[in-house]
Amino acid sequence: MLKALVTIIVFLMMACAQDVLSDDGFFSPKNTVRVYNRMNDNILVYLHCQSKDDDLGQHVLAVGEHQEWSFNDRVIGTTLFWCTMNANNVHASFEVYNMKTELMKCSSQCNRILNNSGGYFFDEFDGYWEKRLSWNIPKTPSF
Repeated sequence: MLKALVTIIVFLMMACAQDVLSDDGFFSPKNTVRVYNRMNDNILVYLHCQSKDDDLGQHVLAVGEHQEWSFNDRVIGTTLFWCTMNANNVHASFEVYNMKTELMKCSSQCNRILNNSGGYFFDEFDGYWEKRLSWNIPKTPSF
């Protein structure tokens, strides 16, 4: 009995150590976050996303384009990605993926839309777009 208990404890310690040392979660499936530019008037979105461990760099998204990345959640539930956005001189910073929030919202594909009025996150399980971010990006002036 003691040998089985020690084996289980050693296994759990190895799983936790593996989680701390890499971004590949041991127990969780791979997740993909996809952020779409759905602005009006051909407004570009400058998007810079990162986590504590990974800086994904700045991407310039034309209307209809998206940025995506895949990762495994950490065993201890601390996976967090955030982004800064600049679109038509409107700046915003926001959490784009927080494991604690997304656990009941998306399973492996987490879709986001950024448009002129805010940011929408798809709730896969309830089948609707939830507005989580608000801003007002005016139309590009025409001369």
